[in-house]
Amino acid sequence: MDKKIAFVKDFGAYLKLEKGLITCKVKEQTLWSIAPTELQSIIILVNSSISSEVVKVANEYGIELVFFNNHEPYAKLIPAKYGGSFKVWLNQLKAWKRRKVDFSKSFIYGKIHNQWITLRYYERKYGYDLMSEELDRIMREVSFSNTVEEVMQKEAEAAKVYWRGVRVLLPKSLEFKGRRKRISDNLDPFNRALNIGYGMLRKVVWSAVISVGLNPYIGFLHKFRSGRASLVFDLMEEFRSPFVDRKLIGLARENADKVNDLKTIYSLFSDINEEDIYTQARRLVNAILNNEEYRPYLAK
Repeated sequence: MDKKIAFVKDFGAYLKLEKGLITCKVKEQTLWSIAPTELQSIIILVNSSISSEVVKVANEYGIELVFFNNHEPYAKLIPAKYGGSFKVWLNQLKAWKRRKVDFSKSFIYGKIHNQWITLRYYERKYGYDLMSEELDRIMREVSFSNTVEEVMQKEAEAAKVYWRGVRVLLPKSLEFKGRRKRISDNLDPFNRALNIGYGMLRKVVWSAVISVGLNPYIGFLHKFRSGRASLVFDLMEEFRSPFVDRKLIGLARENADKVNDLKTIYSLFSDINEEDIYTQARRLVNAILNNEEYRPYLAK
């Protein structure tokens, strides 16, 4: 049985041990109560309190306590007598050496598939010709890649087709000429909004990666760079188009002026589907630990 991840999301919450169960309360209201044997980790997302009894029980049962601020981790308590995280990290390093290409292909296959789904939606509904069949071809060719570099070449090839299609869908008033990642004063509104959306997505993915015990700095597709959470960027790839791009394209086509409104943009991405992201993080850690194929998130 897969162990569960418990979340503390309510301000003023208090974690205590009650009748042998770890219980989360706000004032006198019980939000959840669960046996220690069922828990893998507890994710504390807001300012809250935790009793020393809960910390002791967490140590005894190998439950990791992870503390976040604005979806970014700032502390993680690993049980002193427990090797759960070490086991995951060790297998992650082994997978990095032996299966780097396989994981990279899965991430990018998922990314291109989801880009294809986005363009295909507008082709079918509005009759555009956005050359989505080119993305379908490139997606299928990813599986024949023999190196990470070849995978990235396919990603770049797909990106040219995809962003050219997105440009066709957007109002000309936004002056979108293609994807630009670098932040600058003269960045067009759509690219600026994309950067915000991807930033908010990154925080949720980071939270998911940490919660399942993975090391966020050991990636497969993105090279190691000091201070960069490479695995977070790996896992993000398959979610960019369905969770950020599609929402923003829809907003731009409905009301281009709103793309310039920061309040609207932050609100647009405030309800990113965390459940799907956490599910994928579990799939990833299981694929690493059990030497299984990783199945990426495929939008419909």
